Amino acid sequence: MDAQKTGALIGQARREKGLTQKELAQALHVSPQAVSKWERGLNFPDLALLEALSDQLGLTVSELLSGTPGEPPQEKLLRDSLHLLLVQAGRKLRRWRRATLACVALLALLALAGGFWLVSTRTELLPQSTTVVSPSPLSEQALLAARTAKTASVHLYDLTVADGMANYKMQMELWTDQGLVQTWTVAQASNWPDAPRRQQLAFSYEFLPAQAQIQIGVTMTGGTWYTTLTDVPYLGQGYMMDVLEQSCRLDPESGAVLACWSLPMLQENGSARDSDISWAAPGYTGPIQTPQLEPGEVFLLLRLTVSA
Repeated sequence: MDAQKTGALIGQARREKGLTQKELAQALHVSPQAVSKWERGLNFPDLALLEALSDQLGLTVSELLSGTPGEPPQEKLLRDSLHLLLVQAGRKLRRWRRATLACVALLALLALAGGFWLVSTRTELLPQSTTVVSPSPLSEQALLAARTAKTASVHLYDLTVADGMANYKMQMELWTDQGLVQTWTVAQASNWPDAPRRQQLAFSYEFLPAQAQIQIGVTMTGGTWYTTLTDVPYLGQGYMMDVLEQSCRLDPESGAVLACWSLPMLQENGSARDSDISWAAPGYTGPIQTPQLEPGEVFLLLRLTVSA
């Protein structure tokens, strides 16, 4: 088969039919550039198009293959057409192989990117060895709700729980120069192994010195607790408060101090005595030792523990 002869025959037959290259291309669903390449002998029509092309031009397939009008079917033309079919099929297969490889590479890249995004955003898929509590800013709605409820203060935290932890407890502790003299449980959730790893924890409080009471509200994913602590001593003497303002890792046994209300011992000049109270500072997670306090020094601690 001769591409030049076939191209010349296609061009001649097209003109005799009064067709433009664009009209012939539209009839065959190919581009005008493809028809132009056929007629210039730069490319041979796809064998799948020969029947439709012959119908449009009023030629036989044998005439198109040979490039000669009136050419009868010949064995050589059949062999040549089969060879051309194999060549064209090979080109298509190579194009499909390149496209397939490109698609596979793209899918692999997307899978890697998706895996990276999933792991970086869904941190619950990663091992978590420690429990971490971090301050979280309050929304305007939370502040408005606190003011509406006439709550003295409300504090919000993000809680990321270590693997295997199922018991949650918040308690208020009263420390004096005699050591730990009283505790109050203000929130507790036990045997909660399926709790979400990432939670929000909020607590609010109000001191009622005239009644020697403290009202505390605690909200976690597992529920909400409202507790009134009664017969709390020293409330009428005033206090200073400090809350957790940076992230800390909870000790598996002693947890961490979230808030501290202190009634420090005053010196004769009216200033507070310089005592080592690091064990009472919010964020402290070490073991609790009997503190060395002066008579009259009082500390109220709000402690969070999360254990297995």
